Amino acid sequence: MGTTAVTTRRLSLRQSNGRIANTVATLLRKKLTVPEIYLRPRVPGVTGVDVMAVDHAGSGDIHGVEILFGQNAPKASELASLFARLKAMPLHFKYFAVPESIVDVPTVYEAFSGVRAFDAQGLGRIGLICYTASLIEGDVPALSDGTATLLIKPERFLLRGEKLETMERFIAKAKPDISVRI
Repeated sequence: MGTTAVTTRRLSLRQSNGRIANTVATLLRKKLTVPEIYLRPRVPGVTGVDVMAVDHAGSGDIHGVEILFGQNAPKASELASLFARLKAMPLHFKYFAVPESIVDVPTVYEAFSGVRAFDAQGLGRIGLICYTASLIEGDVPALSDGTATLLIKPERFLLRGEKLETMERFIAKAKPDISVRI
């Protein structure tokens, strides 16, 4: 018998993003009560959100997740613009999803758990989701559980007026990619 070499094939950026987005969507589906989930939503004025979920139990809170790729931690100069962009988005709950390999980098965890993650107006905090870095490898099967974990719970941002109207128009017209049938 001969030996077979096992090679790990890296997925394309689009495939990796899709695999991570599905994992994040699964996490949100478990955390929210009656979610409708949109993958790569095309909301006018909203860029960078890879997964959006609307929880139709209660007040209809809108959750948005931006996936950060790469095995290297974002540079300190990049963090300020990343946080500013996500804070400006019309979402009630905002998250970053990062690979588990960068969570242990002290500057990354400090940035996401520190003051920078809070809204200057006093209402809201960005949450942090950690995903298994092996999701970007095509030959590694996803685990049935534990591929995405909520590390830092987000706090609700205030969303009013025209920003909320934009989101409501999108939600009224767009069909979710994942919804709970009740």
